[in-house]
Amino acid sequence: MATCLIADDSKVIRLLLSKIMSNLGFSVIEAEDGEDVIELTQTQEPDVIIMDWSLPVLDGIDALYKLRASNLPKAPKIIFCSSSSDLDRINQAIKGGADDYIIKPFDEDIVASKLTILGLL
Repeated sequence: MATCLIADDSKVIRLLLSKIMSNLGFSVIEAEDGEDVIELTQTQEPDVIIMDWSLPVLDGIDALYKLRASNLPKAPKIIFCSSSSDLDRINQAIKGGADDYIIKPFDEDIVASKLTILGLL
C-alpha cells in the first residue's frame, strides 16, 4: 500500500485529506509543521506528500527545498495544497520541486485527478 504524508497546520484539512487518501487506498501519516515533514519523510519514506505552504516552525516552501536538496533513497511526489492562488507562489513551488499544486477548497475528484496525472493511481 502506498503511503501519503499530509502536512497542514489545520486539523480539519488533515482530517479531510486523510479521509480522501484513505478512500483512494493510501495509508496516511500526518505532520503539523515543516520540521515534522522532513523527519517523517526520512523515516517513513512516503510515496506522496500533500503539503500546505503555511506551516509552523519551517514553512512548506522551505521544507520542499530541504527535501529536494537531500539525498533521499526514494524521492516522494510532492503536491502543494494551499488557499493561495497567486501565480508567483505556484511557480515558486513548481520551480522549487513540487510536482503539482492544489488550490483550497478541493474535493476527492480534484485530489484523485492530480494523483492520476502523477502516476500514483
